Amino acid sequence: MKKISLFLFLAMLNCTKENKVSQSKEFKSDSIDSVIPDFNFNDKILQANLDKAILHGDTLAYIRSYKTYTINGRDKEFLYYAIVMAEKHNYKRAYYDVSRILSLKPTDSEYKHNYSSTFGTYSFLKSYEMGDEFAKDDVKDFYIKTNKLIPKSSSVYCPK
Repeated sequence: MKKISLFLFLAMLNCTKENKVSQSKEFKSDSIDSVIPDFNFNDKILQANLDKAILHGDTLAYIRSYKTYTINGRDKEFLYYAIVMAEKHNYKRAYYDVSRILSLKPTDSEYKHNYSSTFGTYSFLKSYEMGDEFAKDDVKDFYIKTNKLIPKSSSVYCPK
């Protein structure tokens, strides 16, 4: 009789633990889903815009694509396209976007003026030298207001 009651007690205890574990798993999956927005990388319109931008240098398609990635909190996933657009098509806005993406902190999607990479600083200065309006505004904050000399992009990083 003692063995049966001990077995029933352990079975009930085990069921309670499994229920708590499944509840905590549900809570974790709900919280992850609410933090990471649903983003369809295979969207045909997005892919068409990326193709136009990368293959043909279409700046409007590039801007549309970048906005789609940014709105969904996927700035870092767009870095490849920004680099290709900057290097292949010499697009000043793409250089600025590269610097912006590389300046993002790992858990932060807001723009921070903290360039942690040489290529990010190079891209920022390159976009300024090419006349990008966003870069001009930032140069005022970084260099002109603090009475620092504005370095040349080639002095920071000199690609082949």
